[in-house]
Amino acid sequence: MELRDARHRTGLWVASRHPAGILYGVIITGAVISATAGHETSARRIVATTLFVLGVYWLADVYVRAFAHQFREGRDTLTHRLAAASRHESGVLLGGVPALGAFTIATALGMSPNTAADLALWLTVLVLGSLAYLAARYAGAPVRESAIEAALAGMLGILMIVSKSLLH
Repeated sequence: MELRDARHRTGLWVASRHPAGILYGVIITGAVISATAGHETSARRIVATTLFVLGVYWLADVYVRAFAHQFREGRDTLTHRLAAASRHESGVLLGGVPALGAFTIATALGMSPNTAADLALWLTVLVLGSLAYLAARYAGAPVRESAIEAALAGMLGILMIVSKSLLH
C-alpha cells in the first residue's frame, strides 16, 4: 500500500509539471550530450552547448505557447501570456536536470567528459524508462504492460548511446 501511495504521489507531482515538457527536456539533453561528447570535447563546452540548446528549445516552447494562447483563449496581455507559458514550459528545463547534473558532478569529481557523458546517457535511459513506467502505472496499466512501455522508452536513450559511439 505504501509503494502504491508513493507511486501515486510521484505521478501527481509529474502530472502537475507538464510531463511532455519534462520528457522533451530529458530527450533534448541526452541528444545534445550524445552529439557533443567526443573524446576531445571539454566538459565546459558540453555543458554550455547543452544549456544553450535546452534554453533555446524552452524559449521556443514559451513563445509558441504564448502565441497560440491568443487563438485558444482570446486576447490577453503579452506579459500574462509569457509568464503563464514560462511556468507551464518549465518542465522542459526540469527534464534536463538529471543528465546535466550527473554529467557536471561526474566531471567535477574528476571523470573524463567522455565517460561522464556515458554516465549521463545511461541515466537518461533510466529516467526515460522510469517516467514511462510511472505514467503507465499511474494510468492503471498492469505491471507487465508498464514494463514494456518502460523498455520501449529506454530504447530512445539506448539510441542516444549508440549514436554517440557512431558520431565520435
